[in-house]
Amino acid sequence: MIGCAVLLALATVAVLGALTIVRARITAERVADQAAVLVGEGRPLPASLRGAAQIERRGDHVVVTVPLPLRLPALPAAAVVTATVPP
Repeated sequence: MIGCAVLLALATVAVLGALTIVRARITAERVADQAAVLVGEGRPLPASLRGAAQIERRGDHVVVTVPLPLRLPALPAAAVVTATVPP
């Protein structure tokens, strides 16, 4: 019974970690797409996008970094996504 409880706890932590990574990745992709369009149009980035992520422009690419709210040793510290600025 105790062994099952330990396995259930470990499985719960693993699932929460995976969901955290997926959520950060989706947020990074959304922000990267929006930022790339705004940069392509020559418009400034709103504070709401900058508050959700760190945004950098590298040539014709926009690199977005979203930190993970849950820090576990086996997980990356952030989700990083690159989007191409449309011409």
